[in-house]
Amino acid sequence: MAGGSHRIICTLLFTRIDVQHKTIGLIGGIGWASTLEYYRLINEMLVARIGPAHSARIMLVSIDQADFVAHAAQPDPRAIEQFLVAEGQRLQGMGADFFLLCANGAHRFAPAVVPRIGLPFISIVEETAKKVQQAGVRKVGLLGVKQTMAGRFYHDALEQRGIATVTPDAADQDILHDLIYTELVQNILTEAGRKIFLDVMEKLRRQGVQGVILGCTEIPLLIRQGDVDMPLFNTTAIHCAAAVAFAVED
Repeated sequence: MAGGSHRIICTLLFTRIDVQHKTIGLIGGIGWASTLEYYRLINEMLVARIGPAHSARIMLVSIDQADFVAHAAQPDPRAIEQFLVAEGQRLQGMGADFFLLCANGAHRFAPAVVPRIGLPFISIVEETAKKVQQAGVRKVGLLGVKQTMAGRFYHDALEQRGIATVTPDAADQDILHDLIYTELVQNILTEAGRKIFLDVMEKLRRQGVQGVILGCTEIPLLIRQGDVDMPLFNTTAIHCAAAVAFAVED
């Protein structure tokens, strides 16, 4: 009996039991449908790690998409930067231990915004670039809103890892951008929209890409890995997994 108790104690001592040490902060609402997906995925991933009796400690600041777009459209970049800084500081005041921007395109403002918030930051761009590198992909397609496809923030992060980035041509970028804003951010998911994305991905495949980054957090609501025969990098899921891993670290 004593030996059995000793074995149980040793097992408990040397078995890692994950707990959520840090409260997750989310700046979301830029697209409410994908913010909903963040909440679902984070909870499912956390429960898978620490058990079904739990749910995630999350602080969410849900911003109005119209406010974000209006500030981002100002000629002075300080307008959108201060807007996002204020939202991040609200998260800090609510007790978040670190934060995420629940939108790929918003990460173009991260270099100017993150240092002014004073919380650790989980970058969707860096986490996705790591996954592409780990997959051994050397040439990757990038889909998203125009600011993501035409911007440098993804290209630079991937280039630093020796990965070439291919984006759709200007006409297809316009089509995808409009589809994201008129349908996906409103949680309107259609077969016609899916076909548009798949046709663009097929064009990228013909250009030699070995995988595609779904670089808008709404795209994975419509496009799934089973739709294509090359690796897809679901930035929403990648971001959520990184957040959960950081939340359970001591």
